[in-house]
Amino acid sequence: MPPPTSVRVLLFDPGRPVSRAAIDWVADRQSYARVVLPPSLPAGDELPARARHAPFASPLPETARIAAEAAALLAGPGAGVREAAEAAVLALLEEAAVIVPERSSFSSLIPLSSWSMNVPERPTDGLLVQHLGIAGRLPREWSESAGAARTAILSGDQGLVRKAARQRRLQARREGPQRFERLAKRSAGLRPAVVYLDLLAAEKGSAPEFAAWLRGLEEDRMEALLSVAGAVFI
Repeated sequence: MPPPTSVRVLLFDPGRPVSRAAIDWVADRQSYARVVLPPSLPAGDELPARARHAPFASPLPETARIAAEAAALLAGPGAGVREAAEAAVLALLEEAAVIVPERSSFSSLIPLSSWSMNVPERPTDGLLVQHLGIAGRLPREWSESAGAARTAILSGDQGLVRKAARQRRLQARREGPQRFERLAKRSAGLRPAVVYLDLLAAEKGSAPEFAAWLRGLEEDRMEALLSVAGAVFI
């Protein structure tokens, strides 16, 4: 049986064209992966020509529908926040890492973050590729925590939700620096490097509307959404 295909989700600033250099970097260094383009971002002729061919692809319709609905429920105000939420949900459903070419996307990811790391300067291409692989394993490796998150959100008890979110933040702060230590021994500098994406961290993640929507999903989809994914800035 062939090994499973790695999946990535590309998130770029919807307010500016994604650069050809970023598309070339992804196409050259993630050619073995399936790179999902969030449907809410510019597409077609608005993208460099290379982004209209493999490894770039659209999500499956059902996955795209769930991501759009979740993003609409979770996103707060601000440019790019809804697109960032959509990318995070796609990554959770696809067990993927998010590739982020532009630093300007950092602020739109922070409302969904349980931990982040900055670095003084851009890591080498080799380290970035390696850590995209590490980030791609986060949804599966954090899946055991999804049950507690589901219990907290569906309970409607805000105190229980806050407690679960705090426990996940503490766990992320403990293990994130260890998992990504080859990028930096500690978070320092102005360049974003990694963001842990956690729907439990979202302000609207504990809202009754989101809980009601979750109840309508199949159990495996719900569990996937309540794990943790990683975004890596290239």
